[in-house]
Amino acid sequence: MNPARETKMETLKGIQKTVCSHAMLIAVAGSVLLIMIGEKALAKGLILGTLFSVVNFVLIGQFLPLHMTSSRVRSSAAALGSILVRFALLAIPLIVSLRVDSIHFIGVVIGLFMVQMTMLFDVFVRKRLSSVRNT
Repeated sequence: MNPARETKMETLKGIQKTVCSHAMLIAVAGSVLLIMIGEKALAKGLILGTLFSVVNFVLIGQFLPLHMTSSRVRSSAAALGSILVRFALLAIPLIVSLRVDSIHFIGVVIGLFMVQMTMLFDVFVRKRLSSVRNT
């Protein structure tokens, strides 16, 4: 593997670690609050969905090099395969929440978007802080 690619992969892993840590921290804090107000099923759903959201985000980074092959057909097949694997993975907590009464479906859905919400929040916070510093 070439040094530039290794550096990019290290950067990607650093971003993944930061985003996933923040997403899990928010989910745990939210779950503690939900448990304190008596919404234990919603808290379980939030944690379950966030766990699968984190795994999905890590898999995106793992599948990225597969898409960069020389053949267009191979790249397309790898992209389709990775999407199907990740969609199947994201279906698992949704199905579990529909089958198990102690896990709230809406909590799982919110958890599945936790990584994306964390990234959006991070962008807005950075933008806000940079605009405050510039004034």
